[in-house]
Amino acid sequence: MTILTGAEIQRQRETGAITIEPFDPARLNPNSYNFTLGDQLRAYTAPVLDARRENPSTEIAIPADGFVLRPGQLYLATTAEVLGGTRFAPTFAARSSIARLGLSIHLSSGLGDIGYIGQWTLQLVATEAVRVYPGMEIGQMMWWTPVGEISCYTGKYQHSQGPQTSKAWVGLAHDLGRRRFPGVGGPGMDAALVGAKCSRLVDLAERVPVPTFVAVPVGEFAAAVPSSTRDALAAAFTDLEVTVGADVHGHVARLADILRDVRMSPTAADLLAARLQVCFPEGTRFAVRSSAVGEDSATASFAGAYESVLGIALEDVPTAVAAVWRSYYSLTAVSARLRAGDLDPTPRMAVIVQAMVEPDLAGIAMTGLDPHDPDHLHIEAIGGRADSLAAGVAVPGPVAALTKSVRAAIGEAVNAASEVLGCSGVDVEWVLADGVLSLVQARPNTSAARDRTIRDRIAVHPFYDAALPHDIPLGPLTSTAAHFMNKRGPAMRRAADLGIARGAALVVYVPPEPEPDWVQEVIGLLDGAITRAHVIVDVSEFERQIVCATDELADQLQRLRSVTPSSDPLTVLVRDYVTGQRALITRTAGDGEIIAETSTDGLLAMNRGFAETGTLDLAQLHDLFGGVNVDLIEAFTRDLDAMHGQVAVEWVVSEDTLFYIDHTVLGATEHNNDAPPSMIGPGRCTGRVVRAHDDETLRRLSIGAAISVTGDSVDVHSHRAVADIVARINKVRASGDPVIVSASRPYAVLAALVHLVDGFVFDLGSHLCHLGIVVRESRLPAAVHRADDGDLLTLDHGTVLDHGRKP
Repeated sequence: MTILTGAEIQRQRETGAITIEPFDPARLNPNSYNFTLGDQLRAYTAPVLDARRENPSTEIAIPADGFVLRPGQLYLATTAEVLGGTRFAPTFAARSSIARLGLSIHLSSGLGDIGYIGQWTLQLVATEAVRVYPGMEIGQMMWWTPVGEISCYTGKYQHSQGPQTSKAWVGLAHDLGRRRFPGVGGPGMDAALVGAKCSRLVDLAERVPVPTFVAVPVGEFAAAVPSSTRDALAAAFTDLEVTVGADVHGHVARLADILRDVRMSPTAADLLAARLQVCFPEGTRFAVRSSAVGEDSATASFAGAYESVLGIALEDVPTAVAAVWRSYYSLTAVSARLRAGDLDPTPRMAVIVQAMVEPDLAGIAMTGLDPHDPDHLHIEAIGGRADSLAAGVAVPGPVAALTKSVRAAIGEAVNAASEVLGCSGVDVEWVLADGVLSLVQARPNTSAARDRTIRDRIAVHPFYDAALPHDIPLGPLTSTAAHFMNKRGPAMRRAADLGIARGAALVVYVPPEPEPDWVQEVIGLLDGAITRAHVIVDVSEFERQIVCATDELADQLQRLRSVTPSSDPLTVLVRDYVTGQRALITRTAGDGEIIAETSTDGLLAMNRGFAETGTLDLAQLHDLFGGVNVDLIEAFTRDLDAMHGQVAVEWVVSEDTLFYIDHTVLGATEHNNDAPPSMIGPGRCTGRVVRAHDDETLRRLSIGAAISVTGDSVDVHSHRAVADIVARINKVRASGDPVIVSASRPYAVLAALVHLVDGFVFDLGSHLCHLGIVVRESRLPAAVHRADDGDLLTLDHGTVLDHGRKP
């Protein structure tokens, strides 16, 4: 660069390339211009200056008789003149006479930017006490000829008047915000960080108009959730897995309570606000949308599963982000992930903060709907926002009303989405405002891959008694249906042959995109077939045994349909939930006689180990039931023995009607009817007692349908209640002692411990419950006996010797 002479400075000022106001030719130097001190100073008042905050300061007027600068203190002053220009690079320095007074007028900022025009802030620091006066010539400015293309300054100090305190906090917040909350054209927009939905918008913005946006990455949600809350989420999802979604409503309510106070930290909210202030004009309204990991994939769109907050002001964005975060654990979202087998509790939600476009027209466009012409473009449009259209509330207007240019622009957006997504069938949302058509979001059209061989009308079909038609796919229900059919099908059909009552079991099929009144049609078809006050609904391996009132079944089905992709059918199994005055479990004893355990607490309580039971023979059953055909109990139990080997058959007696419910093949788990009354499992061991204390949790987990008779259906070891018992078992084993677990009841969930212990004792409990079966299969001694932590016991075929506490 070359420096301008005094004469050239004056000539360039006359052309307008340099600004000096007021201008005094007498202050021109051979290659600079002397500027003067203004009449205002500013001094910081905080003991510590913070580069990330606006620091407090006080204004000081310089009187005509001068002001004394104290040594070592920073004073911010200003030039009296407005200086700058648009073609030359300015620098300034103190006049040598000022420097000789030990006064510095800048610390490290003597270089200015091309394009800045305003009063210049000076940083005055004196080595000695110095009196300064307004209007004194304090410094000189030079202008240099730059090399290269000129880009003029437009920053935060432009057109300053008076001394300006540091605005480093603005720049620092913007810089930190830029790195933390990426935007279009910047780094950090990888799908793993911001979700595929957001990442695709970045690629689309290179091809078609997309409203400006920034991303709140997945990691921000995780950082906003404290470790205690993450632990609570993990525990809730463990319960959800263990109970296979049987009480998804209750679990989601629990998740909502866990996340009630989750929000952006003040620091994150401030940095996001700073980022938005840079990226968007003042007064911008925002749309805050989800971009969850897995959302808008090729197989599942999760359309409508997550929250969107539209048309909000800058100050409301952090609250909206938190609302979108919490929607990751909403009933709709959790149910959708549950059906997909996704039980990961980790917060995996990014958020898109986008300029809200208030459109003249908006709509949806899709390809891939017509199997004969998959490239055919289907367009729907509505005046104003499209959210009511996407929700299915609004009726679209005629496409013919769209101009040719608008239809062409929609086609270009769809083609761009097809290229970015790498698929022919796409689903895009578009808005038209001020003549510009913008793409708001794009996803694969999951309906494009629909199986055209499936049934297109609602069906209700018997489950056990007839083969399922080939055009009704089971989908996620397949493994559960196969388990029930293979295990119970022959027995259900044999029960029908003998005239034994069975609860209804019906496959309910709802096709993709059913008519609006579909649920009324389903309920009409079920009317008369379902006879009990409650039903059990099975959906998938991870969402089954959902018990609901029969008059609430319509709501349950609508919920399940709402979380099923619109292009997929919904197939569920609906069964009568048979309850009655008494439950029975029958089996053949070693001597060939039929024995039964019975309880008024219900079959579920018997199976899960917390019912009070009594043991009866056939004669006693005749006396107890009177009108019930006990001979059918004996015949059916023996028939199933012939089919499978020894079985335990489950029954319910309701208003003198005998219902077959289920059975379990016992294999080598024969229960010796001649054993002492306290014996649940034969065998002998001596060990130290570990007491299971959390009865409420163990009972709740044992009710979960996933607890199988083998104890290995679902891994519950990570659940806090079970993990606590395991930890105490390991501690006792580390001391060299065998372990006997004690519990108030033979809870089914304790089957998870059979490979860790040497025996069990229970305060009370059924001999024929599921855990009783498991301990006998595992050759573990078990008995009815009350014991506490640390007791030393010997179990000997039902006899318990209590040796007291270990000294």
